[in-house]
Amino acid sequence: MAEPPFDVQQAHRWFAVEFNNGTWDLLESENRTPEDDARMTDLAHAASLHWHEVGTPLNDQRAEYLLAKVYLALKQSELAFCHAARGLELSESNGDEQTSFDRACTYEAISRAHASQGDSEQAANYKQLALDAADKMEDTDDRKVFDDLFQGGNWTEA
Repeated sequence: MAEPPFDVQQAHRWFAVEFNNGTWDLLESENRTPEDDARMTDLAHAASLHWHEVGTPLNDQRAEYLLAKVYLALKQSELAFCHAARGLELSESNGDEQTSFDRACTYEAISRAHASQGDSEQAANYKQLALDAADKMEDTDDRKVFDDLFQGGNWTEA
């Protein structure tokens, strides 16, 4: 097999960032079409694949968070729960490698995933853990982003 005429690692990183950002753009759009929803899903999975090639376990955790958010937005609770649960596993193994922002977002996703499946007790538990982690954020920009994510969407169903 011939060597590619470009830096493969650099290409993976570029696609990971571009697809991640494209997913967020669609996720935050208020007027998504079914075609946008399909593209959003494809972009999130592609970002995850590229991060897995060049990123760290923390990048994998963040990719799982994004996938959970996509499936929550699409009201596909089983897939949302699967990705949120995987993100939580990664969060637990990443320990101090992650920021309070990462931890809070992971808890927010698993809380919403539990809520989407009708498990209000676990949803409330993880919602509180998300708020507790957010209280430890020192970066005010991170806190604003988290608060915007936290306030958005529905906490009782996917």
